[in-house]
Amino acid sequence: MYRRCPRQYEFAVRKKLPWGISPAESFGASVHNALKKWGELERASSGKSQASSGQQELFAAEKRGEGIELTEETLLKIWSGCFSPEVFATRLEADFARARGDTLLRQFFAWWVRSPRQVVAVEKSFSLSLDDLKLTGRLDRVEQLDDGVAIIDFKTGEPKEQDAVDSDLQLSVYALAAKELFDVSCRGLTLLFLNEDEVIERTTQRTEGQLKDAVRQMHAIGERIESKDFHPTPGKAVCRHCPYRGVCDVAAV
Repeated sequence: MYRRCPRQYEFAVRKKLPWGISPAESFGASVHNALKKWGELERASSGKSQASSGQQELFAAEKRGEGIELTEETLLKIWSGCFSPEVFATRLEADFARARGDTLLRQFFAWWVRSPRQVVAVEKSFSLSLDDLKLTGRLDRVEQLDDGVAIIDFKTGEPKEQDAVDSDLQLSVYALAAKELFDVSCRGLTLLFLNEDEVIERTTQRTEGQLKDAVRQMHAIGERIESKDFHPTPGKAVCRHCPYRGVCDVAAV
């Protein structure tokens, strides 16, 4: 958020100005929640339960021997339970978003079923201490590979080009977190873009030099925040999705 616009960071984090969740944010959160529960079901099916309170009933059915198969139908049922229609202005908009989610998750299932997968964790929290800088976050999905782990981050927005993924700071943070959490090398960092036509998979890796550079970048950002440098960086692409564009005096839209 700070890199997108320091003033947006100031409003949200320092001044804690509230904003309502947008339909797009709600939709993305619902998709992430459905994929989290799907990952938990994968682990439970392999005998490695990682149940959350929201999944206790689902896994209780397994323990009773009823068995829940990892099918497209199961995934769509999970999606139906995760979707939140309340934030949409009309029933028509909510129905459209629900149908779009059906399509996205069908595409995800077609991607998922192409090869066997061993899930290590879903929505795994991490905390990194880099000298005086502390970073916290969550990994959407971690899969076991023969020689390490792979991190997969789900996206419902516009796909990025490969060069942007190769330099993405978020993925560098994830590589550092994987090394800390699992004590093995991170062999793959993937942004998985879900859309109506297909799943677009952008995979990259990080060298030790790139990770050191990422740490330097994060320290530089931390120093700017501590110096209270909240100079705005308005632009149509930035301001269009900013929840504070109605109260910011330099908003571009």
